[in-house]
Amino acid sequence: MKLAREMERRLERLVDGAAAAVFRGKMHPVDMAERLLRQADFVVSRGEAGPGIPNRWLLRINPSDLPPEIDMRELDQELTHAVTEFAADRGWRINGPINVEVVSDEAVPRGLTDCSGTSEPGPIDPWSQLVAASPPLVVAISDNRSVLGRATESDVVVSVPELSRRQAIIVRADQAVTIADLSSANGTHVNGALIGTDPFPLVPGDTVTMGDIDFVFRTL
Repeated sequence: MKLAREMERRLERLVDGAAAAVFRGKMHPVDMAERLLRQADFVVSRGEAGPGIPNRWLLRINPSDLPPEIDMRELDQELTHAVTEFAADRGWRINGPINVEVVSDEAVPRGLTDCSGTSEPGPIDPWSQLVAASPPLVVAISDNRSVLGRATESDVVVSVPELSRRQAIIVRADQAVTIADLSSANGTHVNGALIGTDPFPLVPGDTVTMGDIDFVFRTL
């Protein structure tokens, strides 16, 4: 699984200026990221809202494979960023903020990694909003796959009687956003057009009507 070039550059900056000899027999941060992403792709599970992955990752590596000058805290942050961006690109549900921790472990054979993930639900920073003027409402969209509805178990709870318990799902994937109705009672409209259960493109400035409320979609 190949990283995007921008992500490769971010990871390469961790070891900028290091002599080539430093990496003789060591593992480069780019290789660590690609192993993480392969494992994430391998363990994708399908839930009610679609495909999802664990959000807490532990990458165990033999200490002899770690470049001695690397900042482990910065490495964790950059790998966390890589998995977060990859999950958004794939449209994977994460249920909580992504966190990657690299641990030095002599029990792991040299040249190999031990990669495991667990799910720990928690608050995620929003990437978009639905904003209504009347009544005044600001609805934050945080996960890559977010179910909107009146039900308290929805990802995004919109406490408006006209909405169905499960109204619609908004998905961020492939650098685009889509919305689909979830067979709601009153339907979901985008810019006045009734949409169905198939994904419908959504761009900033579009008006999403659910019940009798008009929301304007915007990204953050």
